Amino acid sequence: MKKTLLYRLFGIGGIPKKVRPSLEAEGILICDEGIGGWMIMKNFKAPGKRFKHRMEGFSGFLALTNIRLISYAYGKRIVNVPLNHPKIAGIHCAMVNPNKIELSFDAAVFQDDREGMITLRYNTPMAQQFCDKLASIIAI
Repeated sequence: MKKTLLYRLFGIGGIPKKVRPSLEAEGILICDEGIGGWMIMKNFKAPGKRFKHRMEGFSGFLALTNIRLISYAYGKRIVNVPLNHPKIAGIHCAMVNPNKIELSFDAAVFQDDREGMITLRYNTPMAQQFCDKLASIIAI
């Protein structure tokens, strides 16, 4: 699957230089950068923000290390959850098709001042690998 145009032209959606050494030190299990995706927010409420239904496209990366699940979109951290944290069980992983993985969670589980469902849809050929690894970690 192709990388996003923003990644190919400007490197947007790659692992930031400051983050890469820490990910490599943790031991990267699976990683894909320069991938496109969608952030879908339903009935979302946060200080200063309210969305009934909002979809935003992004270029970013998704990585699973021995320590955490991490994802960035347009250089901003979206997900950063340690694998040994009880809140990791609040993330639901599903395959949309062989090249799409969907991570969904209730925003209130991760931040007390937020509520609503957030779904992150990633277009990656490694979707099955991410889903299998994440499911085995959450099941433990």
